[in-house]
Amino acid sequence: MKRLHLSAPLALAALAVWLVLTFGGQWLQSGIRQHSLADAAGGGIGVGWLLAAAFAAVVALASHNRRAVGLLAPAPMKSARLVWLPLLYAVLMLLVAWADGWPARGVLVVVACNTALVALSEELMFRAVLLQGFLDRFAIWPAVFMSSAVFGAVHAANGIASGDAGAALVQSASAFLQGLAYAAIRLRTRSIWPMVLVHGLWDFSLMSSMLSASPDKQNSVLPYAALFAVLPMCLYGLYLMRALRGHAAPA
Repeated sequence: MKRLHLSAPLALAALAVWLVLTFGGQWLQSGIRQHSLADAAGGGIGVGWLLAAAFAAVVALASHNRRAVGLLAPAPMKSARLVWLPLLYAVLMLLVAWADGWPARGVLVVVACNTALVALSEELMFRAVLLQGFLDRFAIWPAVFMSSAVFGAVHAANGIASGDAGAALVQSASAFLQGLAYAAIRLRTRSIWPMVLVHGLWDFSLMSSMLSASPDKQNSVLPYAALFAVLPMCLYGLYLMRALRGHAAPA
């Protein structure tokens, strides 16, 4: 089978299909009623997330250079040195979620499956396919900023489902800042897999904590704590990017 050359136009076309699968699948599954992202994560396996993850995997696997896309396993020691800060935040968030109290076991399993699907789907789409497509045309810094801006903009669409536009804008800005750090680590490790792990833990902590918040509590403290973790992660990502020049990451 002929391998794909991931150009910027092809990556953007793949993103358009991915968006249709992600949000179209959610709307078909839950209807047009408004619901929070946490409710969607705990309400059953997300068909849209599953289809989008499968599609992004097919596109990434079809690439003519799987190493450049980030599909190969990372070097363990190098990755551990680079991923320690976002992994630390993810683990701390997991501990805060545990202290808040887990939701029911069955719900927890569903949340774990959905957040794993979302992490895999988004890292494949944004840090593998889209980032590599932009790198085909642009230098590293513009490619990272553009892929992260798209990552943030996509998260604003959650406001359509939840009906909370203000929260969606905050989530969009946070996703943009996170995207900068995730892309930097993905380029320095030459692999998406460390950030799939961190991304999955991060989302699992947030969703499980929000679902476990009792009706008499205004909200879980974790989403607000997560906001304070985003800026240091972004600055750390920019620090890692100081050595990146041109169109490819250093070996």
